[in-house]
Amino acid sequence: MYLRPINSQHHIATHGLQAYKELAYNYSRQFGHSCILDSCQLNTGVYGGKYEFLAAFGAEKVYLDYTALGSHLATNKDWLFGVLGYDLKNNFEKLDSNNQEIISCPELSFFVPQIVIAIDKNNNVGVLKGKLTDAFWDTERADSLFQVSAAQSPITKEIYLNKISQIHNLIYAGEVYELNYCVPFKHEYLAFDPISFHQKLIQKSPVPMAAYLRADHLHLCGASMERFLLKDGEQLISQPIKGTIRKGDNAQEDEALINELENSEKDRAENVMIVDLVRNDLARVSIPGQTKVEELFGVYSYLQVHQMISTIKSTLSENTAVKDILEATFPMGSMTGTPKIAAMQHIEELEDFKRGWYSGALGYISPTNDFDFNVVIRTMLCDEQAKTLNYNAGGAITIDSEAEKEWDEVQLKIKAIKEALAI
Repeated sequence: MYLRPINSQHHIATHGLQAYKELAYNYSRQFGHSCILDSCQLNTGVYGGKYEFLAAFGAEKVYLDYTALGSHLATNKDWLFGVLGYDLKNNFEKLDSNNQEIISCPELSFFVPQIVIAIDKNNNVGVLKGKLTDAFWDTERADSLFQVSAAQSPITKEIYLNKISQIHNLIYAGEVYELNYCVPFKHEYLAFDPISFHQKLIQKSPVPMAAYLRADHLHLCGASMERFLLKDGEQLISQPIKGTIRKGDNAQEDEALINELENSEKDRAENVMIVDLVRNDLARVSIPGQTKVEELFGVYSYLQVHQMISTIKSTLSENTAVKDILEATFPMGSMTGTPKIAAMQHIEELEDFKRGWYSGALGYISPTNDFDFNVVIRTMLCDEQAKTLNYNAGGAITIDSEAEKEWDEVQLKIKAIKEALAI
């Protein structure tokens, strides 16, 4: 990747990488559409992606449905940034989504940016499209005082435990082998600043696939560590996460927890089921025999949790379009279950909310049609018009899942968001 040198290089050398990132976050406030993808100087499993930091500002064009995006992708020669909502699945399979929305959002939201800046893995920085204005160097920050209501959720612990029992009955009946069940949380607010919240969130929980998206009045603020899918030339890489355990209070406890996760039959079973599903999905668009597991059951440590991550890599079949890849692989198996279509049908029956952008994918598509998308987890959705916040958390339920422990895992997964909100 060649980056044209700009004043930014001197700024990073003088003030540090984080100070430059802060300027970019602040600059994004001026635009109705913006997207910032931040690796937090970390890697997802054995692969770190192309960029340390990629940011897009301003919209030349906006796409809010799959038909419009698909038409653009057929001739794409530009950058695209945005989010694929979970319910995009209904375009690919005979599925529907009739549950109630917590926050109303289109099935997807992508924009062609006016400006794109990048920092590579060696901290080389440059402008990939457009030109930064002098306002980029404005260091003034907005007030980050939050006034947020207590969390609301239709799912109490008692209801949750009953849902897990229902899922176990489905597994006993042979309907599914694994199902991802999620719990919604909602807040109303009087004062909230999405950019400030996002920065606080990734300070609490720095992760390799952190992402911020603004689409008019909607903001996604995410601390995801999971890569849905990366395309680099003819290579596809997916890195599903299945297996989560808390961090310890000291190095000795951490070592014991990592060992527990590495040797957990339940977590390994969850992980390998999804690996098989992902292999299946990638094989639909790849050269026969060229879909391989690069790493199985890798355990990686982040500030809040330890995660079990596997990496699957394949070589694309000739002349396979981005649209074909998405239709073969989306949504990601880690957020559905196995068998995939049956799991999605039962998710619709078991959950009482419409997932919307949650458990979708957020990222970029380049002018050469390479792309990198995360999984939208550990992420807050903010609706500035309705003054409403929504985040969700869940996990894969298998026959070995213990309902009480699964409930505890849900609480662990929302811990960083609650701390960033200071509630």
